Amino acid sequence: MRLDAVELRIIALPMATPFVASHGTVSTRTSVIVRIISGASEGWGECAALPEPTYSDEYVDDALLTLRDHLVPLLFTADVPLTSSDLPALFANVQGHPMAKAAIELALLDFEGRASNISLAHLLTPHPPGPATNVPAGVALGLAETPQEIASDAAARVAEGYRRVKMKIAPGRDREFVAAVRDAIGKDVALSVDANGAYSLADMADMAALAELDQFALSFIEQPLAADNLLDHAELARRLSTPICLDESLTSELVTREALDMGACSVVCVKAPRYGSWLQAVQVLDHCAGLGIDAWVGGMLDGGIGRAANLALAAHPGASLAGDLAATSRFFTDDICAPFTLRKTDGTATMSVPAGYGLGITIDNDALHRLTIHTEAIRR
Repeated sequence: MRLDAVELRIIALPMATPFVASHGTVSTRTSVIVRIISGASEGWGECAALPEPTYSDEYVDDALLTLRDHLVPLLFTADVPLTSSDLPALFANVQGHPMAKAAIELALLDFEGRASNISLAHLLTPHPPGPATNVPAGVALGLAETPQEIASDAAARVAEGYRRVKMKIAPGRDREFVAAVRDAIGKDVALSVDANGAYSLADMADMAALAELDQFALSFIEQPLAADNLLDHAELARRLSTPICLDESLTSELVTREALDMGACSVVCVKAPRYGSWLQAVQVLDHCAGLGIDAWVGGMLDGGIGRAANLALAAHPGASLAGDLAATSRFFTDDICAPFTLRKTDGTATMSVPAGYGLGITIDNDALHRLTIHTEAIRR
């Protein structure tokens, strides 16, 4: 591919309701959208960075500057036709910024899929048995003010067909809240909790609270401790019967292997934007499948482009557990492509993996212009 131009946009998607976690609240989901242009062809990517640097050190404005001033100019230096597999070497001297890098890779993968008449799901899972055509839907619930509030929310989601519920927790909003949700949804629905690193192994009250969660038959406790503390996670895993899942800690395939080897986790949340690469995320899923380790695909309050990509990744056989893959209406009242909806079979909700070429979605240009708050183009 000979690259002619790259268009960068910031879009603002209105949230159906504010999403609250221990790291902050998101009321409007701004995202950087990347469009690569070559002749009459194009490819689209979405940067997962959140509006503020409260969840990770990458955030929307930072990602835009990194893309515009550093990553995109490198694309025009390639002496040979550019492919998605060229990016690690091309970006080697740019330290960090994995979510910005992953956005460009996604745009190239979308372009390559369209050009070769192959879906992203088949690009990511090229070998037999191939990707799934449908994946189980899962829903993430933000922090609530009262146990009754989150229990009601969870029950409503289960009534919609979700059979996997993940709820945010934080010190002071854990045991009673989890108990209320488990009572509301029953034993047959998979329930997990996500602390976003809000607890400390050195805090006796924190450890007592986490230990009490063992009684609720949770699928796992996600990221209970700080992201950079694998040793404490390994110690916590020895103290609890509930499996530990890591998310923020897993920044590469190598770190994921190390975390598994040292017993810091026994379940893996796979987020391609955190690795800086959708192709590396596939390697992580391959590794987990080879070890018989449960893995699932995590979301980042994704818009339509990111949601399509996550569905394609979740179609990989190594994604053994339902991930954070919910209908568009769960989070947004508007989007730049057609909404993703639930399919309900025997009371269980699934989502279709896009089968069209590349991402398998069509950008709604009217919605794109309506929701864009900033745009600029870099040309050869």
